[in-house]
Amino acid sequence: MVTVARVKVKSLLSPTKLGSDFVINPYIGCPHSCVYCYAAEIMRARRGRAEPWGSYLDVKLPSTPFDLAKLFRKSILLSSMTDAYNPYEERSLTTRSILRALLPAQPSISIITKSALVVRDIDILKKFPSACVTFSFSSLDDEFRKRAEPYASSPQKKLAAMAALQSAGIETDVMCAPLFPAITDCAAIINAVKPLTSHITFDALKLRRGNAEKILSFVHSLHPELKELYEEIYLRRQKDFWEGLRLEIKRKCAQEGIRSSVFFGGRRASA
Repeated sequence: MVTVARVKVKSLLSPTKLGSDFVINPYIGCPHSCVYCYAAEIMRARRGRAEPWGSYLDVKLPSTPFDLAKLFRKSILLSSMTDAYNPYEERSLTTRSILRALLPAQPSISIITKSALVVRDIDILKKFPSACVTFSFSSLDDEFRKRAEPYASSPQKKLAAMAALQSAGIETDVMCAPLFPAITDCAAIINAVKPLTSHITFDALKLRRGNAEKILSFVHSLHPELKELYEEIYLRRQKDFWEGLRLEIKRKCAQEGIRSSVFFGGRRASA
């Protein structure tokens, strides 16, 4: 059960260093309920939200409209702290309304999502000078998805959404993230998405002070045989696993003609 509230904010726009001029987070919270989400700890620390992650959703109501002149031909990301296409969006149309309001400024739009719902807005996305939708995959195993990110779209639906977007002339990208050691099959993801994108970003599962115990317990409950490996990686800080996997990923992507960005193994590597 998700508690939905409406909250007034001064503006939906925030400057960002995440590859765009501005970021828009239409919501506070995210009903996808991903067990690993870093935003849960940020919301708890910054806003004092003690409710379980995924149990609340605040819809932002800005007090002022967009300054379209300020946004003319700028780049805008949706989103960094929530999924703009979470299940509530299907009936609220909040993100769709935001996109319609931005159209006159003709910004470049980047979207990061775990939801196939984004295809609903193909008609609007086609009207921007450029739009790119990045889909996040932690696994192609839908049983794992149901446990790790229970209300996100299945991998199969995301792949179908990528194909629909590509057919509409909208660029698609992929994040293999978070990458769970010995669970995420990177080669399988590369094979599945290579007809649909020319670039994949790989990022490791990260444990933070507030979620480490929860995530390690989650992995152990599903794969008790991986307990020693995860302790080696996350408690004893051994980097051999990541470095070996980084090399495997780079070789596989090179073989398949896919550009890749890898954010682990002690350094960022792009090709």
